[in-house]
Amino acid sequence: MNIVSVDLGYGYIKAVSSNGKKVLFPSLVGRGHDRTLSGLFYSPNNDLTECHFKINGEHYFIGELAKRESSTSTRIFEQDRYTHEYTRILLNAAIQLVSDENVVRLVTGLPLDFYQSQAKEVKSKIQGIYPELEWVSGPLGKVNRKISVEQALVFPQGAGAILSALLSEQLTPVYPELMEAGVKVGLVDIGFRTTDYIVVEMQGRGVFKPLPGLSGTIDNVGVNNLHRDILRGYKDMTGGSDLKEEYIDRIIRQKMIKFRGQPLKFHHVIESSLSGTCTRMVDVLKLAWANDLDLLDAVFIAGGGGELYYPYLNPHFNHQLQKVEDSQFANATGYLKLGRAMWQTAEAAG
Repeated sequence: MNIVSVDLGYGYIKAVSSNGKKVLFPSLVGRGHDRTLSGLFYSPNNDLTECHFKINGEHYFIGELAKRESSTSTRIFEQDRYTHEYTRILLNAAIQLVSDENVVRLVTGLPLDFYQSQAKEVKSKIQGIYPELEWVSGPLGKVNRKISVEQALVFPQGAGAILSALLSEQLTPVYPELMEAGVKVGLVDIGFRTTDYIVVEMQGRGVFKPLPGLSGTIDNVGVNNLHRDILRGYKDMTGGSDLKEEYIDRIIRQKMIKFRGQPLKFHHVIESSLSGTCTRMVDVLKLAWANDLDLLDAVFIAGGGGELYYPYLNPHFNHQLQKVEDSQFANATGYLKLGRAMWQTAEAAG
Protein backbone atom coordinates (compact mmCIF):
# COMPACT_ATOMS: atom_id res chain seq x y z
CA MET A 1 0.00 0.00 0.00
CA ASN A 2 1.66 3.22 -1.19
CA ILE A 3 0.46 6.02 1.11
CA VAL A 4 1.48 9.68 0.96
CA SER A 5 0.57 12.16 3.70
CA VAL A 6 0.66 15.89 2.92
CA ASP A 7 0.19 18.64 5.50
CA LEU A 8 -0.53 21.59 3.23
CA GLY A 9 0.31 24.44 5.57
CA TYR A 10 0.01 28.13 4.72
CA GLY A 11 3.73 28.48 5.47
CA TYR A 12 5.27 25.13 4.54
CA ILE A 13 4.38 21.91 2.76
CA LYS A 14 5.21 18.84 4.83
CA ALA A 15 4.98 15.48 3.06
CA VAL A 16 5.86 11.95 4.20
CA SER A 17 5.26 8.58 2.60
CA SER A 18 5.01 4.96 3.65
CA ASN A 19 8.39 4.36 2.00
CA GLY A 20 10.06 6.58 4.63
CA LYS A 21 10.74 9.64 2.47
CA LYS A 22 9.87 13.10 3.76
CA VAL A 23 10.13 16.61 2.38
CA LEU A 24 9.64 20.18 3.61
CA PHE A 25 9.48 23.32 1.47
CA PRO A 26 7.78 26.76 1.58
CA SER A 27 4.16 26.83 0.37
CA LEU A 28 5.09 29.15 -2.47
CA VAL A 29 4.33 28.71 -6.16
CA GLY A 30 4.70 31.12 -9.03
CA ARG A 31 5.15 31.40 -12.74
CA GLY A 32 8.65 30.46 -13.83
CA HIS A 33 10.79 31.07 -16.86
CA ASP A 34 13.39 29.37 -19.01
CA ARG A 35 16.69 29.47 -17.13
CA THR A 36 18.89 28.26 -20.00
CA LEU A 37 20.84 31.53 -19.95
CA SER A 38 21.51 31.11 -16.23
CA GLY A 39 23.07 27.75 -17.02
CA LEU A 40 25.93 29.54 -18.80
CA PHE A 41 27.13 30.77 -15.40
CA TYR A 42 26.06 27.95 -13.09
CA SER A 43 24.32 24.59 -13.22
CA PRO A 44 21.12 24.33 -11.13
CA ASN A 45 21.55 21.76 -8.37
CA ASN A 46 19.28 18.76 -8.28
CA ASP A 47 18.07 19.62 -4.79
CA LEU A 48 14.94 20.95 -3.12
CA THR A 49 15.88 24.60 -3.62
CA GLU A 50 15.72 24.18 -7.42
CA CYS A 51 12.17 22.85 -7.95
CA HIS A 52 11.32 23.93 -11.49
CA PHE A 53 8.92 22.12 -13.79
CA LYS A 54 6.58 22.68 -16.70
CA ILE A 55 2.88 21.87 -17.02
CA ASN A 56 1.53 21.93 -20.57
CA GLY A 57 4.55 23.98 -21.58
CA GLU A 58 4.10 26.59 -18.81
CA HIS A 59 7.03 27.07 -16.40
CA TYR A 60 6.48 26.97 -12.61
CA PHE A 61 8.77 27.48 -9.62
CA ILE A 62 7.86 26.22 -6.14
CA GLY A 63 9.36 26.53 -2.66
CA GLU A 64 12.69 28.30 -2.26
CA LEU A 65 13.11 28.83 -6.00
CA ALA A 66 9.74 30.61 -6.20
CA LYS A 67 10.78 32.78 -3.27
CA ARG A 68 14.06 33.73 -4.96
CA GLU A 69 13.23 34.00 -8.65
CA SER A 70 9.49 34.25 -9.34
CA SER A 71 8.00 37.72 -9.53
CA THR A 72 4.53 36.22 -9.06
CA SER A 73 5.23 33.84 -6.15
CA THR A 74 2.29 33.61 -3.79
CA ARG A 75 0.84 31.76 -0.83
CA ILE A 76 -2.76 30.60 -1.00
CA PHE A 77 -4.52 32.09 2.01
CA GLU A 78 -8.13 31.45 1.00
CA GLN A 79 -10.12 29.28 3.39
CA ASP A 80 -11.17 27.12 0.43
CA ARG A 81 -7.63 26.93 -0.94
CA TYR A 82 -8.09 23.34 -2.14
CA THR A 83 -10.07 24.79 -5.05
CA HIS A 84 -7.11 26.94 -6.13
CA GLU A 85 -5.08 25.89 -9.17
CA TYR A 86 -1.81 26.42 -7.30
CA THR A 87 -2.86 24.12 -4.43
CA ARG A 88 -3.20 21.20 -6.82
CA ILE A 89 0.23 22.05 -8.30
CA LEU A 90 1.81 22.00 -4.83
CA LEU A 91 0.11 18.69 -3.95
CA ASN A 92 1.21 17.17 -7.26
CA ALA A 93 4.84 18.16 -6.70
CA ALA A 94 4.88 17.12 -3.02
CA ILE A 95 3.53 13.66 -3.84
CA GLN A 96 6.08 13.15 -6.60
CA LEU A 97 8.95 14.24 -4.34
CA VAL A 98 8.24 11.53 -1.73
CA SER A 99 6.63 8.72 -3.74
CA ASP A 100 8.41 6.18 -5.92
CA GLU A 101 5.08 5.02 -7.36
CA ASN A 102 2.74 6.83 -9.73
CA VAL A 103 -0.45 5.50 -8.12
CA VAL A 104 -0.88 6.52 -4.47
CA ARG A 105 -3.31 6.86 -1.62
CA LEU A 106 -3.34 10.36 -0.18
CA VAL A 107 -3.99 11.60 3.36
CA THR A 108 -4.27 15.26 4.30
CA GLY A 109 -6.03 17.57 6.76
CA LEU A 110 -8.04 20.75 7.22
CA PRO A 111 -8.18 23.39 9.99
CA LEU A 112 -10.74 22.37 12.60
CA ASP A 113 -13.16 25.21 11.89
CA PHE A 114 -13.30 24.33 8.20
CA TYR A 115 -13.32 20.55 8.53
CA GLN A 116 -17.05 19.88 8.79
CA SER A 117 -17.96 22.10 5.85
CA GLN A 118 -15.10 21.27 3.51
CA ALA A 119 -13.87 17.70 4.15
CA LYS A 120 -16.18 15.95 1.68
CA GLU A 121 -15.52 18.42 -1.13
CA VAL A 122 -11.77 18.41 -0.52
CA LYS A 123 -11.65 14.61 -0.63
CA SER A 124 -13.31 14.59 -4.05
CA LYS A 125 -11.05 17.34 -5.41
CA ILE A 126 -7.74 15.72 -4.41
CA GLN A 127 -8.57 12.31 -5.91
CA GLY A 128 -7.98 11.40 -9.54
CA ILE A 129 -5.28 11.94 -12.15
CA TYR A 130 -2.98 14.96 -11.84
CA PRO A 131 -1.38 16.81 -14.78
CA GLU A 132 2.02 15.58 -15.94
CA LEU A 133 5.00 17.44 -14.51
CA GLU A 134 7.96 17.89 -16.80
CA TRP A 135 10.78 18.44 -14.29
CA VAL A 136 13.45 20.88 -15.45
CA SER A 137 15.46 20.81 -12.21
CA GLY A 138 15.10 19.63 -8.63
CA PRO A 139 15.55 16.37 -6.68
CA LEU A 140 13.93 14.29 -9.44
CA GLY A 141 16.33 15.54 -12.11
CA LYS A 142 14.88 15.75 -15.61
CA VAL A 143 11.90 13.38 -15.73
CA ASN A 144 8.28 13.52 -16.84
CA ARG A 145 5.83 12.07 -14.31
CA LYS A 146 2.10 11.80 -13.95
CA ILE A 147 0.57 10.57 -10.69
CA SER A 148 -2.89 9.35 -9.78
CA VAL A 149 -4.55 9.46 -6.35
CA GLU A 150 -6.74 6.36 -6.22
CA GLN A 151 -8.12 6.99 -2.72
CA ALA A 152 -7.97 9.89 -0.27
CA LEU A 153 -8.73 10.59 3.39
CA VAL A 154 -9.14 13.99 5.04
CA PHE A 155 -8.66 14.49 8.78
CA PRO A 156 -8.98 17.51 11.08
CA GLN A 157 -5.70 19.28 11.79
CA GLY A 158 -4.55 18.62 15.32
CA ALA A 159 -5.87 15.05 15.29
CA GLY A 160 -2.76 13.96 13.42
CA ALA A 161 -0.52 15.85 15.85
CA ILE A 162 -2.28 14.26 18.85
CA LEU A 163 -1.59 10.83 17.37
CA SER A 164 2.08 11.75 16.87
CA ALA A 165 2.28 12.92 20.48
CA LEU A 166 0.66 9.87 22.05
CA LEU A 167 1.58 6.91 19.84
CA SER A 168 4.86 5.59 18.48
CA GLU A 169 5.52 4.56 14.89
CA GLN A 170 4.31 1.08 15.88
CA LEU A 171 1.13 2.65 17.36
CA THR A 172 2.18 1.76 20.92
CA PRO A 173 1.59 4.33 23.71
CA VAL A 174 4.40 6.82 24.33
CA TYR A 175 2.73 7.85 27.61
CA PRO A 176 0.84 4.79 28.94
CA GLU A 177 -0.48 6.82 31.88
CA LEU A 178 -2.36 9.10 29.44
CA MET A 179 -4.22 6.23 27.77
CA GLU A 180 -6.58 5.43 30.65
CA ALA A 181 -10.30 6.03 30.11
CA GLY A 182 -11.42 9.52 31.12
CA VAL A 183 -8.03 11.17 30.64
CA LYS A 184 -8.22 14.47 28.72
CA VAL A 185 -5.32 15.72 26.63
CA GLY A 186 -5.03 19.12 24.94
CA LEU A 187 -2.87 20.18 22.03
CA VAL A 188 -2.00 23.56 20.53
CA ASP A 189 -0.92 23.34 16.88
CA ILE A 190 0.73 26.59 15.76
CA GLY A 191 0.92 27.04 12.01
CA PHE A 192 1.80 29.91 9.70
CA ARG A 193 -1.59 31.57 9.48
CA THR A 194 -3.80 29.55 11.86
CA THR A 195 -3.46 28.00 15.30
CA ASP A 196 -5.59 24.93 15.99
CA TYR A 197 -6.42 23.70 19.46
CA ILE A 198 -7.96 20.35 20.27
CA VAL A 199 -8.88 18.30 23.35
CA VAL A 200 -9.39 14.55 23.19
CA GLU A 201 -10.80 12.21 25.82
CA MET A 202 -9.47 8.69 26.20
CA GLN A 203 -11.99 5.88 25.84
CA GLY A 204 -9.70 3.02 26.91
CA ARG A 205 -8.00 0.36 24.76
CA GLY A 206 -5.97 3.05 22.96
CA VAL A 207 -9.06 4.79 21.57
CA PHE A 208 -9.72 8.51 21.98
CA LYS A 209 -12.37 10.92 20.73
CA PRO A 210 -12.09 14.67 20.03
CA LEU A 211 -14.27 16.99 22.11
CA PRO A 212 -15.70 19.49 19.57
CA GLY A 213 -16.75 21.99 22.22
CA LEU A 214 -13.10 22.29 23.35
CA SER A 215 -11.56 22.35 19.89
CA GLY A 216 -11.29 25.01 17.21
CA THR A 217 -9.15 27.28 15.04
CA ILE A 218 -7.71 30.70 15.85
CA ASP A 219 -7.61 32.32 12.42
CA ASN A 220 -4.90 34.84 11.50
CA VAL A 221 -2.80 33.95 14.55
CA GLY A 222 0.48 32.17 13.88
CA VAL A 223 3.99 32.61 12.50
CA ASN A 224 2.65 35.06 9.92
CA ASN A 225 2.14 37.57 12.74
CA LEU A 226 5.89 37.55 13.35
CA HIS A 227 6.59 37.98 9.63
CA ARG A 228 4.25 40.98 9.47
CA ASP A 229 5.84 42.58 12.53
CA ILE A 230 9.34 42.14 11.06
CA LEU A 231 8.23 43.67 7.76
CA ARG A 232 6.67 46.60 9.62
CA GLY A 233 9.75 47.01 11.82
CA TYR A 234 12.07 47.00 8.80
CA LYS A 235 9.97 49.63 7.07
CA ASP A 236 10.02 51.83 10.19
CA MET A 237 13.79 51.45 10.71
CA THR A 238 14.68 52.14 7.07
CA GLY A 239 12.31 55.01 6.44
CA GLY A 240 9.88 53.10 4.26
CA SER A 241 11.91 50.40 2.48
CA ASP A 242 10.27 47.08 1.69
CA LEU A 243 11.83 43.75 2.65
CA LYS A 244 11.73 40.65 0.45
CA GLU A 245 10.39 37.56 2.19
CA GLU A 246 13.58 35.59 1.59
CA TYR A 247 15.34 37.69 4.27
CA ILE A 248 12.80 37.13 7.06
CA ASP A 249 14.04 33.70 8.19
CA ARG A 250 17.58 35.09 8.48
CA ILE A 251 16.32 37.94 10.65
CA ILE A 252 14.45 35.47 12.89
CA ARG A 253 17.64 33.40 13.30
CA GLN A 254 20.14 36.24 13.72
CA LYS A 255 17.80 38.92 15.14
CA MET A 256 19.51 41.48 12.90
CA ILE A 257 20.34 42.33 9.30
CA LYS A 258 22.69 44.83 7.71
CA PHE A 259 21.18 47.77 5.84
CA ARG A 260 23.63 49.90 3.87
CA GLY A 261 26.43 48.35 5.89
CA GLN A 262 24.90 49.14 9.29
CA PRO A 263 23.21 46.55 11.56
CA LEU A 264 19.48 46.80 12.12
CA LYS A 265 18.61 45.03 15.39
CA PHE A 266 15.31 43.19 15.66
CA HIS A 267 15.55 41.75 19.19
CA HIS A 268 12.76 43.92 20.58
CA VAL A 269 10.53 43.49 17.51
CA ILE A 270 10.80 39.69 17.69
CA GLU A 271 10.37 39.44 21.46
CA SER A 272 7.37 41.77 21.45
CA SER A 273 5.73 39.95 18.55
CA LEU A 274 6.16 36.44 19.99
CA SER A 275 4.97 37.50 23.42
CA GLY A 276 1.98 39.43 22.09
CA THR A 277 0.86 36.60 19.80
CA CYS A 278 1.07 34.10 22.67
CA THR A 279 -1.08 36.39 24.81
CA ARG A 280 -3.73 36.37 22.05
CA MET A 281 -3.57 32.56 21.87
CA VAL A 282 -3.92 32.19 25.63
CA ASP A 283 -6.89 34.57 25.77
CA VAL A 284 -8.74 32.37 23.25
CA LEU A 285 -7.71 29.13 24.99
CA LYS A 286 -8.84 30.37 28.40
CA LEU A 287 -12.22 31.26 26.96
CA ALA A 288 -12.57 28.00 24.99
CA TRP A 289 -11.24 25.60 27.63
CA ALA A 290 -12.56 27.55 30.67
CA ASN A 291 -12.49 25.38 33.80
CA ASP A 292 -11.22 22.38 31.81
CA LEU A 293 -7.90 24.17 31.33
CA ASP A 294 -6.84 23.43 34.93
CA LEU A 295 -7.97 19.81 34.72
CA LEU A 296 -6.27 18.65 31.53
CA ASP A 297 -3.93 15.74 32.18
CA ALA A 298 -1.41 16.99 29.60
CA VAL A 299 -1.07 19.75 27.02
CA PHE A 300 1.18 19.41 23.97
CA ILE A 301 2.47 21.96 21.49
CA ALA A 302 3.11 21.16 17.83
CA GLY A 303 3.27 22.71 14.38
CA GLY A 304 5.82 24.74 12.48
CA GLY A 305 5.56 27.46 15.12
CA GLY A 306 5.83 25.05 18.03
CA GLU A 307 9.54 25.50 18.70
CA LEU A 308 9.37 29.25 18.09
CA TYR A 309 6.50 30.00 20.48
CA TYR A 310 7.15 27.33 23.12
CA PRO A 311 9.29 29.50 25.48
CA TYR A 312 6.61 32.22 25.47
CA LEU A 313 3.59 29.92 25.77
CA ASN A 314 5.00 27.51 28.37
CA PRO A 315 4.81 29.92 31.35
CA HIS A 316 1.06 30.30 30.76
CA PHE A 317 0.76 26.54 31.40
CA ASN A 318 2.82 26.54 34.61
CA HIS A 319 5.78 25.24 32.58
CA GLN A 320 3.98 21.91 32.00
CA LEU A 321 3.63 22.29 28.23
CA GLN A 322 5.17 19.35 26.34
CA LYS A 323 6.70 19.56 22.85
CA VAL A 324 5.77 16.95 20.26
CA GLU A 325 8.89 15.41 18.74
CA ASP A 326 9.61 16.70 15.21
CA SER A 327 6.71 19.08 15.76
CA GLN A 328 6.66 20.58 12.26
CA PHE A 329 5.87 17.12 10.85
CA ALA A 330 3.50 16.14 13.68
CA ASN A 331 0.31 16.34 11.61
CA ALA A 332 1.84 14.77 8.50
CA THR A 333 3.22 11.75 10.38
CA GLY A 334 -0.02 11.44 12.37
CA TYR A 335 -2.12 11.47 9.20
CA LEU A 336 0.10 8.73 7.77
CA LYS A 337 -0.46 6.54 10.83
CA LEU A 338 -4.20 7.17 10.75
CA GLY A 339 -4.44 6.44 7.04
CA ARG A 340 -2.44 3.22 7.28
CA ALA A 341 -4.51 2.00 10.23
CA MET A 342 -7.86 2.81 8.60
CA TRP A 343 -7.02 1.26 5.22
CA GLN A 344 -5.53 -1.85 6.83
CA THR A 345 -8.65 -2.25 8.99
CA ALA A 346 -10.92 -1.79 5.97
CA GLU A 347 -8.99 -4.34 3.90
CA ALA A 348 -8.92 -6.85 6.75
CA ALA A 349 -12.69 -6.51 7.07
CA GLY A 350 -13.03 -7.51 3.46
